[in-house]
Formats: sequence, C-alpha cells, structure tokens
Amino acid sequence: MNESTYMELGRQISDRLRSSQLTYFVAVSAITAVIVFGRGDDVNLLLTVSAIGIGLFGLLSFDAAQQAYIMLNKSMPDSMEGTPIGEATKNPAQFQFYRATNAIFTALITVIHVITIYK
Repeated sequence: MNESTYMELGRQISDRLRSSQLTYFVAVSAITAVIVFGRGDDVNLLLTVSAIGIGLFGLLSFDAAQQAYIMLNKSMPDSMEGTPIGEATKNPAQFQFYRATNAIFTALITVIHVITIYK
C-alpha cells in the first residue's frame, strides 16, 4: 500500500469514528435529559430499550473503528514503519486498551441509565 492510500484510509476511519462519537454523545445526552426531566412509569420499558440500544451503538461503533485502525496498521507502508508514529502505532495493545476502556465506560453509563429509570 502506498502512503497516500494509507493516509486516506486513516482519514476515513477517523471521520467515521468522529461522526459515530458525535451521534453517541447526542443520543446519550438526549436520553439523559428524558430520564431526568420527562420520565413516567408508562415509558420505562421504552427508555430501557433505548438506553441499551444507545449503549450498544456506542460500544460497537467505537470498537469497529479501533479494529479498523489495527487492521490498517498491519498494512502500513514500509516507508512509514520506521518513523516515530509508525513505531508508536505498531503495537495493537494500545488500541486494545482503548477498546476495553470504552466498553467499561459505555456499559457503566448504560447501567446507570437503567438503574435511574427504575429507581
């Protein structure tokens, strides 16, 4: 793979991650506002399903982007592998750390939403 293709693919992954994160943050903010200000007992099931769905969206979209970065770095051009950024991103463990951290915090937010709905 040449450098320009590698850079373009990295940009596309970043754009996709950025738009997914924005969607997730808006959805979490909206459902939090509904839970806090507009909650009623007749919509608890719908709010629970929405909270779980939003959590899954956040978890899976971020995880997919991190997996795409791991796969992209396996195709890093030889001319970039010896650079400091190439050395820094060669180890997929850093991406695994981000994936695990995202899973923990996304699950925690979802659990807090569900607990608050039924409290």
